[in-house]
Amino acid sequence: MLLRKTSILMTALFCACHLQADPFGVTCTSEIQTDFKNNYNFANLLKLSANIPVKKRFAFELGTISIVKTRQEGLLDVLQVPSNIEEENLPFALCVMDFNWRINEHNSLFMGIRNMNEDYFNSEVTSFFTNSSCGIYPTLSCNYTIANFPFASVGIHYAHERENFTIQASLYNGRGYNRFTGRENIFRFCPKGDGLFALTQGEYRWRGSHYFIGGAFHYGTMGEERKRFRSTLWLYLEQQVTDHFSLIGGYSHAFRKESPCKEFVGVGGKYSWKRTEIGIFSDYAKFNDAEECANEVTCKIQIREFLYLQPALHLLLQKGKQNVMGLIRLGIEL
Repeated sequence: MLLRKTSILMTALFCACHLQADPFGVTCTSEIQTDFKNNYNFANLLKLSANIPVKKRFAFELGTISIVKTRQEGLLDVLQVPSNIEEENLPFALCVMDFNWRINEHNSLFMGIRNMNEDYFNSEVTSFFTNSSCGIYPTLSCNYTIANFPFASVGIHYAHERENFTIQASLYNGRGYNRFTGRENIFRFCPKGDGLFALTQGEYRWRGSHYFIGGAFHYGTMGEERKRFRSTLWLYLEQQVTDHFSLIGGYSHAFRKESPCKEFVGVGGKYSWKRTEIGIFSDYAKFNDAEECANEVTCKIQIREFLYLQPALHLLLQKGKQNVMGLIRLGIEL
């Protein structure tokens, strides 16, 4: 069955690659993972996207994801997943289906179904690493079942952009889903049952460097009968030291004591040379009953404009335990 799903995914990619043309996009990410103990996993993510102009200032956006892996359980018993594409098998789901209103030169409004990864934690250095905690900090991804990969939800997103800074804010249904029918369908908007999730972020750009500060606010239940108000703060920077070398540092804190992940801090760097990029990142995350340090060394080789190869080595440390995982990722972006 898994082999069949993988074949279907690759066939869809083949067809999409031949049909691809603006305003359509295709991204396929495949990787082989190993724990160096004769255990392996083959994980795949296919994302199709479209941005179709409706009028001069209006466009319809559509995005779908398909996920296939050959191993049901993860290779490692860890709290921070080393791969940011690894999730449960998902033949087909929406991640974006909204209208984009370009109000004027500086202001945009998105209304419909959306995934927060479209707008947050996707800057150049952050998105370079394969560790899931770089894509979105565990003070958010571990604490809430929100519109975070592989889920999405009904919401509204606003962005104000200038030459040196961007301010954005979003309001979502309090829980994210990826089904088309039933109570957990992606079109559900129920603040009374699911609560509300809001977040905002400011970005400042200066001479190739980027500085971010943001906050998230959730009101509702998360495995509890009583509705509560929860808040999370984050900030991170991508400091360009030279034309080829950048440093990254990030910190996040969840303010409610019972949050599964209370604190996160990470530092790293990325060096670029011709078609090759090399990066190292190390983070510390404090959970309710554990503390974990995740380390990654990775190298991305741009084979063609649309094709890259990226090996990565992960070392995750907990008290009295260490886990190692290696992966080789192949990416196609059209």
